[in-house]
Amino acid sequence: MIEQIAHRITPRRNLALFSAALILGIAPAISSAQFMPMTSTPDPKGVTSPVPSATFDVTSVKLQKPSADGSTMTMVKFPPNGRFTGAGNTLKNLICIAYGISDFQVTGGPDWIDSTRFDVEATPDSALQEQLPKMTSDQATLVKHQMMQALLADRFKLTLHHDTKELPVYSLVLAKGGPKLTESKPDDANPDTANAPGHPPRKGMMRMSFDSKGVELTSTGMSMDGLARQLAFQLHSTVQDHTGLTGSYEFTLHFTPDDARSGIPEAGGGGGASDNAGISVFAAVQDQLGLKLESKKGPVDVVVVDHVDKPSDN
Repeated sequence: MIEQIAHRITPRRNLALFSAALILGIAPAISSAQFMPMTSTPDPKGVTSPVPSATFDVTSVKLQKPSADGSTMTMVKFPPNGRFTGAGNTLKNLICIAYGISDFQVTGGPDWIDSTRFDVEATPDSALQEQLPKMTSDQATLVKHQMMQALLADRFKLTLHHDTKELPVYSLVLAKGGPKLTESKPDDANPDTANAPGHPPRKGMMRMSFDSKGVELTSTGMSMDGLARQLAFQLHSTVQDHTGLTGSYEFTLHFTPDDARSGIPEAGGGGGASDNAGISVFAAVQDQLGLKLESKKGPVDVVVVDHVDKPSDN
């Protein structure tokens, strides 16, 4: 579930980094080099919500005014008690949070849903604030999705429907020579919650750092499913784990996001990115992790925005 993210986005900054962090969920006080927990798949099948009609008790939605230099402070907090605070988020960002999807899965709607930014604060009633931390991670995620969906329907008059589109899909598979990964012990991945009642240990922690030269992802215990989701956010496409690896793994991955959508390089690494541009995510996955991204087309679940209104400030 989302806990916190905060950083400043300039008009020319690559927003794929923000999308990845936003959907995966962020540990408290993230900067360019702090740890974030990988979460389970949102709304997993078979999980029943303990609060069928969960909503926020008090909400505030306001347009954000950019700073003098044109940059935008973007921040999301969604701690265990369910109090949501978001600064500088577009409606598309908020839809992604509410439905547990990536931005490439949101279609339709007016142009402003991906450009106009809002400051949002929302608080559940005291009973729900006490109840949420006692739920399992999957149940709490489901309830938070319900609350965010209700907020968007109420304040933005959002209506949408699900659809399926034929889109690029990537399979994460083993490369020739096998994986270059170190398996981590379950307790090492999240010792603080390993014995917490009702809260199984999370799959692991990931640190993201980035600068003008590229991105570095460092895992202290990520599952391959978690890695596939992270790569999906960078590639703006669905990534499916077909590695057959079932553990949690330690690794470091360096790549240049701008090259990630330029195409898959030839097998054997290195290709597809110049020395000046840095290594593409495709080459990095193969060279550094011993894995490979194979491209195909396949059905992808998307949400289509049917109607939305800009909310009034309050």
